[in-house]
Amino acid sequence: MSSPATILAAPDVTTLRVGILYTGGTFGMVDRGDGLHPRSGIDDEITEVVEDFAAATGIDVVVRYTEFDDVIDSANADPATACRIAARVRADLGSTAPDGVIVIHGTDTMAYAGARIAFELHDVEVPVVLTGAQIPLGHVGSDARDNLFLALNSIAAQPGPGTFIAFGTALHPAVRASKRSCDGYDGFATLCELTPPAARPAIPAPRDLRETPAPVGLFAVFPGVDIDLLDAALRIYHGGVVLECYGSGTMPLDGGRTVEAIRRATRRGTPVVVITHCDSGAVDLGRYQPGRAMLEAGVIGGADLTRETALAKLAYLTGLGLTGSELHRWMTTNLLGEISNSLAHQ
Repeated sequence: MSSPATILAAPDVTTLRVGILYTGGTFGMVDRGDGLHPRSGIDDEITEVVEDFAAATGIDVVVRYTEFDDVIDSANADPATACRIAARVRADLGSTAPDGVIVIHGTDTMAYAGARIAFELHDVEVPVVLTGAQIPLGHVGSDARDNLFLALNSIAAQPGPGTFIAFGTALHPAVRASKRSCDGYDGFATLCELTPPAARPAIPAPRDLRETPAPVGLFAVFPGVDIDLLDAALRIYHGGVVLECYGSGTMPLDGGRTVEAIRRATRRGTPVVVITHCDSGAVDLGRYQPGRAMLEAGVIGGADLTRETALAKLAYLTGLGLTGSELHRWMTTNLLGEISNSLAHQ
């Protein structure tokens, strides 16, 4: 795993204009006797933290604070949640032109949301920084204040455009990040180095779609997996499936049933993207016979995409209306640094 350095504010920054969007999550939760629940109306508490940051750094911080109408536990996030966040950020940018935007989000799905937001806001010229907490604001041992400090400090350091996760002691590129601890203060890790392309490709414009994009899903391989379960997943998530396989891209062939299930899906127009469940390394479908068989059945090699980014990118591209060889091309093209340049489609 890569180990990003802690971000320090630029010494010449005296004023910081920041948008803060609170969507819910542990950061602002309370316990009403039956477990932690998200709550709204934490603007005064956020203001207090921002004032503490300003006093500690000498930076005059101007904040535009907004909340979702219904803040949520991020475990309840659905595929539309990240798109709603991205749309809200884009709309607010038009009126405020801040130096950056902070999104307070639950940790459970933060990496999934961050990856999707990164694609949705690929053309935004200011940093968008997601943060949250393992322990709610105001509770003993809470990391909420420190994480918001880190997010503010990261924007002050002028990291450039992009979507990031500020958590614990580091700033992580969202398209390379994954949650790796359910209770540690450094709950996220950068799994692979961010490798932006030398020249950012011109991402296709959305097609004129008349229907809601078909659902996209993730299926993890395990010893003893029932291929009927895979077949069902390929039918339910007919918009596309990210298939998380062993090592360089292998799974049980079950006497050929696996390949036939995949072949039926790809012939129906359901893209299947193969990634590895390992934290480092990349898919190499030509290395072993199972990988070659799946490749012949029409799968797309996912190189070194993280599971969160593979799912987000597949959903984003299918949402644009891309299919077939065009989808394959863009899925294997390094758009934001999500795929190592040496592994990307040239």
